[in-house]
Amino acid sequence: MSQLTLRMITRLTRLASNHRPARHQLFSTSTRRPLMSTTGFTETQLTVREAVAQVCSQFPNTYWQEHDQNEQDPKEFHAAMAKDGWLGIALPESLGGSGLGISEATMMMQTIAESGAGMAGAQSIHANVYATQPLAKFGSTAQLESTIPKIISGQWRVCFGVTEPNAGLDTLRLSTRATKQSDGSYKVTGQKIWITCAQVASKMILLARTTPLEEVKKPSEGLSLFCIDLDRSNPGLELRRIKKMGGRAVDANEVFFDNYSVGADSLIGEEGQGFKIILHGMNAERCMLAGEALGLGYAALGKAATYARERNVFKRPIGQNQGIAHPLAEVYMKLEAAKLATYHAAQLYDSSKADKTIRQDAVGVACNSAKYLAAEAAFSACERAVLTHGGMGYAVEYDVERYFRECLVPRIAPVSREMILNYISEKILDLPRSY
Repeated sequence: MSQLTLRMITRLTRLASNHRPARHQLFSTSTRRPLMSTTGFTETQLTVREAVAQVCSQFPNTYWQEHDQNEQDPKEFHAAMAKDGWLGIALPESLGGSGLGISEATMMMQTIAESGAGMAGAQSIHANVYATQPLAKFGSTAQLESTIPKIISGQWRVCFGVTEPNAGLDTLRLSTRATKQSDGSYKVTGQKIWITCAQVASKMILLARTTPLEEVKKPSEGLSLFCIDLDRSNPGLELRRIKKMGGRAVDANEVFFDNYSVGADSLIGEEGQGFKIILHGMNAERCMLAGEALGLGYAALGKAATYARERNVFKRPIGQNQGIAHPLAEVYMKLEAAKLATYHAAQLYDSSKADKTIRQDAVGVACNSAKYLAAEAAFSACERAVLTHGGMGYAVEYDVERYFRECLVPRIAPVSREMILNYISEKILDLPRSY
């Protein structure tokens, strides 16, 4: 089959109903048969899966092993994805994107992780997809025309600047300040942490406080969103790379601002409305991270099942033992259940753009639930993959140790499992808030 680009898929989508369930399986990451059931997915989603897999096939597990060990950015992979237009999968066609939805973007991210690229491969393009959602919806015409095409082409990479060391998950109390100047520009002072790809990004989507917390009626007020240049030659900007456990191919950073100047035209939407604006990116991020966790889980399960079939001890395959087989079967069911929750959430997110009867809190519940379930299923799959391999599960060449190190990411970020449980307790069960 010839290489499929996203632009080709977009044209094909116009010729077929985007909501007709597909009746055949187009793609498998396994040499045997697909682990994941593809029943119920649209033709577009499965075509995205197949085409992205073709790109990923150019980057074998050894590529990701080496980049992980050397802490080397996978720039070749990013360039390959950009070449065929995949970075614009959920961005408007008028700006060079495909105009597809988060449902298709989630499938893309799952396929990347499932290919063996893991969380590192997904995170190398992750923010380029979800962090641009608020910009695409609320940005000015000038911002969109000057920024989005360069992100889609791969010329610019993007990072997301929200998390702070002294606020953590208490986003509304972040302390980075953007002080407005007489000429309309802003001076930014503060610190961000765990900023992925800041070393290679040209732009940051930055959330900062423009009105002091003590001067607003609600903590959600007074925050503003900016699309800023990362000028590393400016003494007001400092990046410090964090040494980390997994996903070492992509950098994570502390970012320090000290009276760092950003133009008036960097403000996205209205001043003080940043938190409401950024929510449009957060739910999309939860869906895509759920997809990435699923991909990692299916990859790990595939490795474990293959090893269990081929490894012989006591003159028979170890997979013949129920102590090996039953935990793997249980992991499969967890992944399939999480898959259903994930693509339900993604579909709900996409449908809510046109269907105003879909409440945003319902979208939030679905997206958070999907992220939780997928992360837990991925952890179970990766842990079981290492245990199934026994001593070889500790060896780099078998990949499952890398998957296990990376599977902790979706459990922790961008919101912890405990905070999601708090959210569901409060929003659905109407229980008293505990924090």
